[in-house]
Amino acid sequence: MGVEEWSTDSIKMASGLGGSILSNALGIPFDRFRVVVAQDVASAHGLNKHLLATFQSPGAAFTGGFARISMKQIAASLNLYVPQEIRQEYPFASAFGVGVCFSPILNVPRMMQLGRISGNSYPETFRNTFMSGSGLKAYAQNTAMFAPGEGLRMMMCFGMKDWIMPRIGGKADAHEVQATTGVALYTAKMACIAGPAVAAVETTFALTTETISTIHANMHAKGGAGQQSFAEVVKKTITPAYTARCWTSLMVKNIFANTPLFWLMFAADFYSRLAADREAKAAGKL
Repeated sequence: MGVEEWSTDSIKMASGLGGSILSNALGIPFDRFRVVVAQDVASAHGLNKHLLATFQSPGAAFTGGFARISMKQIAASLNLYVPQEIRQEYPFASAFGVGVCFSPILNVPRMMQLGRISGNSYPETFRNTFMSGSGLKAYAQNTAMFAPGEGLRMMMCFGMKDWIMPRIGGKADAHEVQATTGVALYTAKMACIAGPAVAAVETTFALTTETISTIHANMHAKGGAGQQSFAEVVKKTITPAYTARCWTSLMVKNIFANTPLFWLMFAADFYSRLAADREAKAAGKL
């Protein structure tokens, strides 16, 4: 049975899960690369050294992978559950609204991932963050910083994806595509255009809040007496050179994470149209 024979809900859920797994197979190690670059507040090591260190240990490269897959699966599924008509009419506003409104949920696996990368286990990170007053306060503060950036990130990632989709072939007749090129190959070509284009926009818009919230989460994970204040660390850290390093690492991560994810999300939209037509015919509406 082909994917087009599935129900529309099954297509969306499977696409969200499959997209998160495929995306994170590449995105997780590059996201760890992005995080360690952001955590190197003194810019003590070059990007090439951080990249080599990330891939020298495959196990360490995928540290925090379970939490990252959970976050990506939630975000992708939320986007697909917004009706296609609304996403086409209001691509940026709908994506921004989803990102901001669901940021408290999306920040839970993100905090777990950042804690894991900092060397803490998932149970330890959960206890430190969600089972103490200070941890919940830090989580609330981090979410307040994360929410605008997540709204912008989803607006410039999924919103840009939904905006660019009809301009690169997304309005093609699903039945014709299936009968000629095939949905998988057709949408793969679309993703190769959209992935890098969206990554450049998403990286630029999300850079500040993503970097600052990463520094904040890293400070909370390390703790300790005599630590500098968050404002002091940010003031000393955010320099043009540091910002350029963070932009480069975040751009690389977004290209590798977005392209395979967009492929499955584009394919899900096409297969959903085929499934909707099949369901409508079965109900006697077509």
